Amino acid sequence: MSLMSWAPEARLLLTLTLLWLAFGLLVLFSASVPVGLMQYGDGLRFFNRQALGALLGLGGLALACRVPLERWFRIALLVFPLLVVLIVLVKVPGIGVELNGARRWFQIGPLSVQPSELVKPFLLLLGSLVLARWPRLPGWWRVVSVAVMGLAIGGVLIQPDLGTAVLLASVLWCLAFISGFNLFGLFLLVGLGGGVAWWKISTTAYQMNRIQAFMDPWAAPQAEGYQLIQSLLAVGSGGITGSGFGLSLQKASSLPYPYSDFIFAVFAEEFGLLGTLAFVAFLLVFLVAGLRVAIKCTDPARRLLAAGATLLLVGQAFLHIGVVAAALPPKGIPLPLVSYGGSGLIASLLCFGLLIRAAREINTGDVLVWLPRRHRARLRPRTFVPPRRVAVRSR
Repeated sequence: MSLMSWAPEARLLLTLTLLWLAFGLLVLFSASVPVGLMQYGDGLRFFNRQALGALLGLGGLALACRVPLERWFRIALLVFPLLVVLIVLVKVPGIGVELNGARRWFQIGPLSVQPSELVKPFLLLLGSLVLARWPRLPGWWRVVSVAVMGLAIGGVLIQPDLGTAVLLASVLWCLAFISGFNLFGLFLLVGLGGGVAWWKISTTAYQMNRIQAFMDPWAAPQAEGYQLIQSLLAVGSGGITGSGFGLSLQKASSLPYPYSDFIFAVFAEEFGLLGTLAFVAFLLVFLVAGLRVAIKCTDPARRLLAAGATLLLVGQAFLHIGVVAAALPPKGIPLPLVSYGGSGLIASLLCFGLLIRAAREINTGDVLVWLPRRHRARLRPRTFVPPRRVAVRSR
């Protein structure tokens, strides 16, 4: 099927996705060259690896755009449990790779794989399918589905990766809210989740130090407050119009992780307030386009998938900007399609592809997958057969 035969929403989302990706590669090139030269003697090290990840991710995007969502729902039922196992195994010494006190990666030759990033599109698929069919699911399916998704989020939390765990839990909460779940139960979950998050922070020294540094970064300018201070200096140095592409000073001197956790600070310094507002406007356009697809989808599972993918991608971008601007506590939340990381880039492009596929299937009907045959009959809409008219002859 040719591109011109796609729904207008699908073509718009594809265009926005490719623009976002091109923007991300340009910003990463500018942000990573000094670090690559100083640490590895190769200014293009990060960019070349990101470009390879972009090619693989574009393959996943093309596949997601072409394969019907009904098949993707089936695939998620097989792939998601495997990713949960990987999330648990990454904590095993000798199997997972530890970096900066966190164990989140597998090392496969020269490549590192992060299961907590790859789980995002499949969590969206499984969560959308389960929540859309919740009232009609057998009780044991509900228990198993919630347990598996909870295990995935809990595994991410103990890596530790509090930011990603909160992001995944928040997206699932929004999907449950859209599905019409009981508000008392949903807000009770917010309270319980907040309690777990606070317990995790209060029992982890470096996370508590980050919260204290967020409240007053100048109390420890050379320790916990260093990252936020340098980020604010980079953002403030940009002024209205910025220093110009490639001319950031903070990325080459003091800004930590300018190619990943604080990459938007480099962009803000080089393009200033006007560039920052332009990117925020772009995110809002993408948000409206994605939610428009969700509203127009006739099938509940596809509607939830479109809403979840939109909220995940745009919400993650705003969380990253909030951390860079010191509006949120410092946490390693990557900027989708911009921050360095092959696993995150591939997972994000797959989420974009699923959203575009949902736009192509706006008028597609109910999804019947993975339920036992005896439960499928009650999900199928009954066909209305009008009564036959009997002609009466007048005598």
